[in-house]
Amino acid sequence: MIPFSSCTLIIPHLGATDQQEKALDQCFYSLKETVPDIKILVATNGRKCKHDKGHVDLYEQGQCKAVNAAVATTSTEWVFVTNDDMIYTNNWWQRLTSFYVSGKKDNKFLCVSPKLVEPKQGAPTFIVKPFGGVEDFNKIAFENFSREREHPTELYKTGFNLPFLIRRDLWDTIGGYDVNYDPWGSNSDSDLEYKIKLAGVQPYQAQDCVVYHFSQISGTFSPENQGYWKKNWDYFIEKWGFERTDNGIWEANFEIPTERIFKPKWEGQYGL
Repeated sequence: MIPFSSCTLIIPHLGATDQQEKALDQCFYSLKETVPDIKILVATNGRKCKHDKGHVDLYEQGQCKAVNAAVATTSTEWVFVTNDDMIYTNNWWQRLTSFYVSGKKDNKFLCVSPKLVEPKQGAPTFIVKPFGGVEDFNKIAFENFSREREHPTELYKTGFNLPFLIRRDLWDTIGGYDVNYDPWGSNSDSDLEYKIKLAGVQPYQAQDCVVYHFSQISGTFSPENQGYWKKNWDYFIEKWGFERTDNGIWEANFEIPTERIFKPKWEGQYGL
């Protein structure tokens, strides 16, 4: 297990609605209950935050900017980034980081995600279980389900999704999030995953570690924000020189075309 002192938890938070504030409350306190000794930073994304301890304020909306700014204030070896509407249960940290051996420098697991659980059908790698929403979350049922995930036949499979744990040197190498995807950030996670793969790192997913996601309360997919989605889709193509694929994006087993525009100096640096 990675020592608590070696990681900082980052929660970007928009807080535009009462529902989003309530979701943050549940996310924040589930982390305080399960990993009380890990430092938590709430990065406000354009609005003030009612949590008066451990936060970074950005007055211009942008999830990418918020996460980057929060990470820049830390010096821990690892960073864990979560949405503000995700719920954690006992032993999730131990399961997520069971790959870690103290004193051993292992470049295989540089980016690891938990298995995401949502109440409605989502990405192909997500588990669909109706444990409720912000107002009626069934904590006991989710904890029971988490216990059932112990001892899978395969501990780690290739995969990537929020939340994710990333080693700080990899984050610094690829430059974190691309802030050009702000203010709504759609496609920014895909862009980050592409950069991680381009650096020569294979993202993995811990099969026995589950995190519950209320999902789709941020407003990113609201009709009034579709213009931002289109802008970011076009920007991805302009930056990389091809369309982002849906084939293998969640499993993190896609191939990056060799014919592309984006060719940073750090490409292949980790060579895994």
